[in-house]
Amino acid sequence: MKILMKLLLTAAAIGLIFFAMSPAWRTLEDMGERRNKILQQPSNEILVGVSWPFSENQDGMADGLRMAQDEINASKLTNGTPIRLLMRNDENNWSKAKDIALEFANMPEMSAVIGYYDDGIAIRASAIYEASQLLHFVAGANSTAMTDHGYNYIIHTILPNDKIARALSVSPPVNREPRKFAVIWEEDEYGEDLAYQYQIAQDALGGEMIYQWSYTRNRADFRVAVNELKALDANSIFFVGQKSDANSFLQRAQEASLKLPILGVYGDTPEMRKKARKILEGTMFLDFYDVNSPTPQNKEFVRKFRARYGKDPDAWAAQGYDALYIFAKGVQSTGSRNPLDLAFAIRFMPAWEGANGQYRFDSRGELNDKGIYIKQFQNGQTVTVEESVPTTDKTAPQ
Repeated sequence: MKILMKLLLTAAAIGLIFFAMSPAWRTLEDMGERRNKILQQPSNEILVGVSWPFSENQDGMADGLRMAQDEINASKLTNGTPIRLLMRNDENNWSKAKDIALEFANMPEMSAVIGYYDDGIAIRASAIYEASQLLHFVAGANSTAMTDHGYNYIIHTILPNDKIARALSVSPPVNREPRKFAVIWEEDEYGEDLAYQYQIAQDALGGEMIYQWSYTRNRADFRVAVNELKALDANSIFFVGQKSDANSFLQRAQEASLKLPILGVYGDTPEMRKKARKILEGTMFLDFYDVNSPTPQNKEFVRKFRARYGKDPDAWAAQGYDALYIFAKGVQSTGSRNPLDLAFAIRFMPAWEGANGQYRFDSRGELNDKGIYIKQFQNGQTVTVEESVPTTDKTAPQ
């Protein structure tokens, strides 16, 4: 897996170099210069783009953003100039997302973009935004490499995979002694990276990976894997994959009477519950938000969200809400719409407590440690069984 990860990172680097040498890159640089000039002029609005798979996910991202937008504009937080959101549905498809990214890049009046759900799309789009000097808030994708390119125009408002893996590796509900674990992951940027980072985190704690199996999305037959797992002396299973494949894996595990604790990285969605139902019982999964968090900021957020939409917010509602507020605080402190001014103001601003916990960034725009949640399906409901915080990595850049 380690060799494969190096090959993937090398391929990504070659792709970025090729992209940088293309004529389109020079055009984007010219657009960045134009953006710098346009955003120095007075304006009656602050334009923020959003790229997200709204129709595919059917999550709370749009609701959280809209609520934050209305509150920010009503309170005149951005020094009296209202924020306008331009939302686009990227369908979790790179071709569609690329067109949207180029559209945003060619709008010199735009200050920032909030997105993406898919790691591979986010990494590719970040190159476009860096070249066109457009501030990029990564609110959903978790790739560890997101801030490794030395980009100036990126803020990562969700934990990267290395920190997620460290938090999960010390979580009591899924880590038994001796630490013998199995890993099953989807062969994409997110699955490869998180599975690799989880192995590193477990290695540091003396863990032993005694089984690994990867698959292609929507093409996996898990019967062989679950029966092989039954014959092994593993203490837990770490599964990284999409909802449809997670359902299939859990179904096969139940049919094979596989009793090992399963920690899945998949969302708790109505679609998941409808299709999985009984097979979810007892399984654990990662979430980035807890609606029952007792902080005053979250309680107020939940109260307002319920009053406005008649339902509970999910992780993506909280992520969108907080991301727009962080952007607004940057505008408030700088009095500027210029993406570079905002990027550095946000990277060095004091810690800020949002609906979804505390946000504090390092000099690369990477989010510092914050809690994540391990939840479990119990009697048809989801219950938080653990809040895990990443152990400090003293080698990480600050």
